[in-house]
Amino acid sequence: MSVWTVKGGRHGEREERCLEHSVIGGGWEDIPSLIDVESKEELSALCEKAAPSWSTKTRANYVAQLWSLRERMQDGELVVLPLKTSGTIAVGRLSGPYAYRDDLGADFKHTRAVDWLKTDVPRDSFDQDLLYSFGAFLTIGRVQRENAERRVLAAIGEPVATPEERSPEDEAPEAEASPDPSQLARDQIRQHITQSIAGHDLADLVGAIFEARGFSVTVSAPGPDGGVDLLMGSGATGRESPRVVAQVKTGQAGLDQYRAILGLKDRLGADQGLLVAWRGFQGKVKTEARGDHFSMVVWDADDLLDALFGAYDAIRGDIRSRLPLQRTWVLVHNGD
Repeated sequence: MSVWTVKGGRHGEREERCLEHSVIGGGWEDIPSLIDVESKEELSALCEKAAPSWSTKTRANYVAQLWSLRERMQDGELVVLPLKTSGTIAVGRLSGPYAYRDDLGADFKHTRAVDWLKTDVPRDSFDQDLLYSFGAFLTIGRVQRENAERRVLAAIGEPVATPEERSPEDEAPEAEASPDPSQLARDQIRQHITQSIAGHDLADLVGAIFEARGFSVTVSAPGPDGGVDLLMGSGATGRESPRVVAQVKTGQAGLDQYRAILGLKDRLGADQGLLVAWRGFQGKVKTEARGDHFSMVVWDADDLLDALFGAYDAIRGDIRSRLPLQRTWVLVHNGD
C-alpha cells in the first residue's frame, strides 16, 4: 500500500487542526469543492477557471496534488505529517473520502479523514531516505522509497498485516521529485549532532550558543543535576539579568518536565526557564509555553538548530571543529 506525506502548512499553521480534528489536507482557497469532479481533466479545467493567475506548471503541480487527495489516496493507506510546531512526526491511516469543509478555516478546505496511530514520533526514528521524502516541497506527495510502509510502521512499533503492494498508479506526485534542500541540510546536521554530540555534550552545545550571545554560562557536571543543566546570566559576575536556568534532554519532554523547570526558575530567582528536548515534545508543551511567553522558552531540535545557525559565527572553536558548517543560499520555491 502507498505511503503519503502531507504538510500542515508552510509554518505548521494547520498542524494543530489536523491532529485535533483527525484530518489532513490543504488550503487552495481559490478552488471550490471537488465533490462533483469526476476526472483529472475536469479538475484541471476547474482550477484554470478558479485560479487563472496560476502558471501552467503551477496548475499541473496543484492539480496532481488535489487529484491525489480527491481520488488516488485510498482508505487504509499510511499518512505521514511532519510537525513543524513540535519537531516530531505524526503517522496515521486514511479513514474516509474526500470532504470539502467550511469549519476548519479558509486555509483548510480540502480534506481527508485520518485515524492517527502516533502523533509524536521523533524524526530520528526514521531512516534518512524516508526523511528526505518527508521533507519534500509538496503539500501532498507519495513516498516511493523501497518498503516504505513496512519501515514507517516499524519506526512507530506497529505490525504489518499484509505484504506491501506498490500501487500501479504512476501519476501521483512523488515526494522524492522535489526535495526541500533546506530541510535535507537540517536533517543531515541533526543526524550528525545525534551521532556525535550525545548526552551531556548537548547541554554544552546549548551553553556555547548562549556564550556566543554574551552570557556567562555554568554547565552542571555529568550525573544527577537536580533538574538544572545550565545556569546563565549577564554582567560582570554572570549573575545579573537576564538570568536563565535550563534543562537539556536528548530525548522527548512532556508537561511534567516543562512544569518542573518552570518551578525551578521561580525557586532559583531566574528571569526565564529554558527546556530543550532534542527529540521533540509530547502533549501540549508548546501550547502551554505560549501562555508563559515571557518566562519560559522551549526548544526542539529545529529551534536549537536555528539558535546554532544564528550564533555560529561567534561560537567557540571546539564547537566549530565538531560541527563544521557553511552558509549556503538556495532559491525558495513557493507552494501551498
